[in-house]
Amino acid sequence: MGIWAAVPAKDEEKTILHVIQSCLAAGSNRVVVVVNGSRDRTEDLVRELRDTRVMALVFKEPLGVDVARSISAFEALRGGADSLLFCDGDLSGPISKCLAELAGAMAWGYDLALTDCYPRGLPGTGLAAQVLRARRLLNEGIGRADLGVASMSHGPSCVSRRFLETVPLKALAIPPLAQALAVKKGLVVKIGSSFDHRLLGAREKDVSHAESIAECIMGDSAEALETFHDKSPTRTFEGAVRIGAASARRWDILESYLTQPSIRRPQPL
Repeated sequence: MGIWAAVPAKDEEKTILHVIQSCLAAGSNRVVVVVNGSRDRTEDLVRELRDTRVMALVFKEPLGVDVARSISAFEALRGGADSLLFCDGDLSGPISKCLAELAGAMAWGYDLALTDCYPRGLPGTGLAAQVLRARRLLNEGIGRADLGVASMSHGPSCVSRRFLETVPLKALAIPPLAQALAVKKGLVVKIGSSFDHRLLGAREKDVSHAESIAECIMGDSAEALETFHDKSPTRTFEGAVRIGAASARRWDILESYLTQPSIRRPQPL
């Protein structure tokens, strides 16, 4: 079934069509848009496409950060996808080339192709620098210092069917954990594209949201490292327990979706 793409979308009416078209231009023959908690026209715009290559999964409640990845992965695995692109629904930049490079990396035997979002160097101070320290510490701690600060949490990525069959689907809701488990299980994990994060065109968030996401990524990275080394996860990084947006993840909805066939209602458009 070729290349699928997973696109989470919450109030992304300004960018969702651009992201879908970018995924299709990159070679995807099925795009799974997980519309969740949206109050704008995101769902309507996706439906109005009337494109049989696009599948809408609609949740009235917000799923929380990254939960949509697990749901998309379930559908891709069930639908026979050979590979799955992950791309956020809020990107407005020229991303199709990056997506195509990631998808193309699967032909080289990659199981996880990451994007290097900092090809021109890293910020030295501030919240971003702190998050990048957590990401670097994770990669170094799992024996993959060559990955630098590349993370499934930031920038598009692509996984193989072998990845989907090997890494627990629930782990994809904590992207650094999925990345660490892929390494632990001996999958091929490499950089598949270099694309400056400033060109992604991600929607600007307010300060409180940015801080919440930063706390989440730091905690996710710490949990991934602890799990990799068979330790109980504490989500502690630089002397503090990091929760942030992780507290809003709807594990209950995910569990129901994965285990109760009656609630799974993919809607081809």
